[in-house]
Amino acid sequence: MRHLICPRLCRYHKPDRPEEEGCGGLTWLAARPGLEAALAGLSPEPAAPLFGLADDDPRLLRVCAACPYRPDGCDFRDPAVSRDQCAPCGGLRAVAGLLAAGHDLDL
Repeated sequence: MRHLICPRLCRYHKPDRPEEEGCGGLTWLAARPGLEAALAGLSPEPAAPLFGLADDDPRLLRVCAACPYRPDGCDFRDPAVSRDQCAPCGGLRAVAGLLAAGHDLDL
């Protein structure tokens, strides 16, 4: 999953450094290996970081609510951080892309 998500969808991905644990969205998707083909077909668009879904889409909020990085390390969900100073993680972007493509992720 990591190779399908991080280099293509994550602003925080650093190819020259060893990867850390990842993000909550990546963890959520890794538990669903049947989605790999759909993830490979996602075409990321920088102008639409969440593939046209709203930041406060309840399905995306459910993924974020379960993310262990949200309390201490997620600028995207921190109300004190300006939207132009942050970006969603690659995992959340991947979930958004799948939802926008019509995949039922049972969220």
